[in-house]
Amino acid sequence: MAVTEERDVVIIGAGIAGLTAARELRAHDPLVLEASDRVGGRIWSKQCGELAMSVGAHMFPPPDSVIGGLVTEYGLDVLKITGSMLNLALQDRVIQDARPELMPFKLPLSLRGRVSFARGGLKVKRIGDEYMRLAVQQPGETAADVRLRLLQYGGDESFADFLGPLHPEAEQIFRALCNRTIAEPGEISVSAMAALFGHVWDTGDLGRNMRGGSGLLPESMGRELADQIRLHTRATSLAFDGAGVTVGYEGPDGAGSVRARAAIVAVPTPDLIPFMADAMTPGFRSAIDRVTFGPHVVMSIRTGESEPMPWDDLYSILTPDYAFNMVFNHTNSLYAAGTPKQGSVLMVYGGAQRGYALLGKSHAEIEEVFLRDLDRLYPQVRSNIVETWVMPWAHAGAFAAPGRWRAQETLERGLGGRVFLAGDWVSDFVSMETAALTAIDAAANVRGVIERGGVQQVATRPVAVPRDPKATKRVQAFFGDASAPEE
Repeated sequence: MAVTEERDVVIIGAGIAGLTAARELRAHDPLVLEASDRVGGRIWSKQCGELAMSVGAHMFPPPDSVIGGLVTEYGLDVLKITGSMLNLALQDRVIQDARPELMPFKLPLSLRGRVSFARGGLKVKRIGDEYMRLAVQQPGETAADVRLRLLQYGGDESFADFLGPLHPEAEQIFRALCNRTIAEPGEISVSAMAALFGHVWDTGDLGRNMRGGSGLLPESMGRELADQIRLHTRATSLAFDGAGVTVGYEGPDGAGSVRARAAIVAVPTPDLIPFMADAMTPGFRSAIDRVTFGPHVVMSIRTGESEPMPWDDLYSILTPDYAFNMVFNHTNSLYAAGTPKQGSVLMVYGGAQRGYALLGKSHAEIEEVFLRDLDRLYPQVRSNIVETWVMPWAHAGAFAAPGRWRAQETLERGLGGRVFLAGDWVSDFVSMETAALTAIDAAANVRGVIERGGVQQVATRPVAVPRDPKATKRVQAFFGDASAPEE
């Protein structure tokens, strides 16, 4: 009969949230169980000489963030994204680096389509600006307080209802923006779309790529925590056991179990339900069921050209009428830093219904679908391909559906005073930084159990970087109002 191990804390999942929690709790000899053969979760990249291919998260926050601090601590190098991030391809025409306030007039739209797009944009400008104001942590507030406030903002209304009837040409563009967040306009709340416009379009917030690929960060954390991590080890059960919890697992050597005073669950909700179902209260299960995940089907493309290409000065392109809804140029920041050109790395992905339409296809079929549409945009790609990497993420990330905020207090509290949750799905916005912040909060709660015999749900870190008035002005300008924000 297998002997049950004894630990202070067990952490399930070795994505960025699980790894951050383990670092925070190093003094308590944590055990991290990871079902796959690698750490990093949805951060996954591989180096190819000076280039790096990625099929996961790839945009990094500034140095004064939690993730930024880890990047500095491990001696990693993030490069400022210098290429244009405001580009749109429509009807096989790329409208690039236009002045934001002129975008409705630059796009190949009918008069009614332009008017509809501009009206919708003015509405979105308002919620993006309001989100950034609400995201500033006030004295005496915890990070959890701010997360709840942000989720409540427009949290009961769908983005489609908020925008109201749109001309089909305008609807197509807004739908592509929603697909970027893995949802359709009728599925996602106003709060979630306000988060997108508030964070992603502020290039001071998420405006960096990592030299060598984003996977270098979790790989560095994994090496540091190697003695605490068990790969190929899948949690199979979780039960309360007196003053602790017992987690059963299946590993390379068969079944086992670990008893701990507390646990942190840092995997997506579709992955936690199978092993936690028997321990859940009805209220906790109801909260979990309010968390909605969607797909991203991703392809990274490495090319081998040395001559200039039309995408060199661009970083991202929204593609409303393609099989994918985004194109990224991951070599833009590298070459802007002075590295001689030795090919490109492009990423395309399809989210929401675009993603669901591809999930059942083979990797070769997905590749052909994406390349066929990419031929319309950049026919130079196919003839220069060195390799491709396809990754169909069925649960790529969470999005806040209407009513999602009602689950937040339960998710922040955890289960039974012993089991705490971490991951970007516990937050208002899907990013590396929000995953790390929820992990820090979960670790603080575990320390409360271990060191003081009770939970201390306190978080003192800010959840938003200070507002950059110039960046906010750029966001406002895109939606047709170039006036400076009130301070």
